[in-house]
Amino acid sequence: MDYPPTKLDYHVDMFKLQSQARFLSLLKAEDGRTALILDSTVFHPQGGGQPSDTGLIEFAGSDFKFSVQDVRSKDGIVLHYGVFQGSNPEDVEKGQQVHLLVDEPRRKLNSRQGR
Repeated sequence: MDYPPTKLDYHVDMFKLQSQARFLSLLKAEDGRTALILDSTVFHPQGGGQPSDTGLIEFAGSDFKFSVQDVRSKDGIVLHYGVFQGSNPEDVEKGQQVHLLVDEPRRKLNSRQGR
């Protein structure tokens, strides 16, 4: 993958559950899943025994919504795996602004595990 490392907004504020980002790319994984690459994220990837965040990515100025079901990090790039809700993803424009919404109850549950 030839993208700059994803800026990790949760390192700035670990309690942040919403953020803005730019959409960079849409990938189809080998297992058939769809992944979004953004320039920054507030979603925690799976790691260190902690499950990933889930939530929603909304595309500004459109009805595109992407339900985030799994988040992974590979070589500094965060991959947001999930499914589009009711729209054709081929129409998504690179550079489009997106709004990220983390599932708060899941984040709180996961951050309490192992303490």
